[in-house]
Amino acid sequence: MRRSTRRCRDGARAVVWPLVLFAVAACSDGPPDADTAPVPADRNAVTLEQRPSGYTGSPAQWRGFIDCWARDVQGARPDAVPLVEAGAVVVDDVALESAIQQRQRQLGVELPRSYLDFLRAYRPRGQWSTVANATGFLAPEAIDTVARLDPEGVALAQQFPLEPDDATYFRYGIEQDSATARSRYQAGAIIVGKYGSSLYEQILLFPQVRTRDGEMEAALLGWSGTFRAPSFAELMRQLHYLDLGRAVHVPPYAQTLLRGTCADAMPLQDVWWK
Repeated sequence: MRRSTRRCRDGARAVVWPLVLFAVAACSDGPPDADTAPVPADRNAVTLEQRPSGYTGSPAQWRGFIDCWARDVQGARPDAVPLVEAGAVVVDDVALESAIQQRQRQLGVELPRSYLDFLRAYRPRGQWSTVANATGFLAPEAIDTVARLDPEGVALAQQFPLEPDDATYFRYGIEQDSATARSRYQAGAIIVGKYGSSLYEQILLFPQVRTRDGEMEAALLGWSGTFRAPSFAELMRQLHYLDLGRAVHVPPYAQTLLRGTCADAMPLQDVWWK
């Protein structure tokens, strides 16, 4: 998925996804390992489908969270443009619901409730032509798979596939390894927005990975790894803290760090990750 590349001593280009793992594979003296079959899953691992997402929110809670987010970013970084806007323009609800239903049929997926509630509260209007090299969230009719919007990213990632086992993959919160990703999920992942101006800084939903209550795993792509969250709601709680400019690194941030911030306006129940 990563856009960054570098030149090895022999002139070959090394794709970085994540940065270190791909660079080592591309610049080694010998050919990459031909065995790309998925590693057998650890039968003792607890997968995400066995876990609850903790999301019990509503569009009204999303509106409060978004307004708090925009206000706090402007207070913390007066010259910055928040990733979200306070008091977004409200469009006709019937038209919005129709757009959501039509896009779900076209994509062949049922979108998670936390993301749908966000759409109803925020009404994003972005199109890929304007968001691809900027920041923002896509309108319901504009969301699409990585395969369609970023085919080059899919092709690069498939050159050096990553397939960690369940015990390694299904870790969330501060125990997650940012170098952990599953290449086979990328093509079907849904791009819903961008949090940075570079093309690879995408906000994704993974239809292949769901919680017990139907939330989709959500992710932020970055220079040196991928941050994955059990739901879009948790991803946005983490992303809001990054947007404040207080952190010296990208997510994950500990739940204790989010307390006392706008994340409190989007509470999650029975959080099982740290």
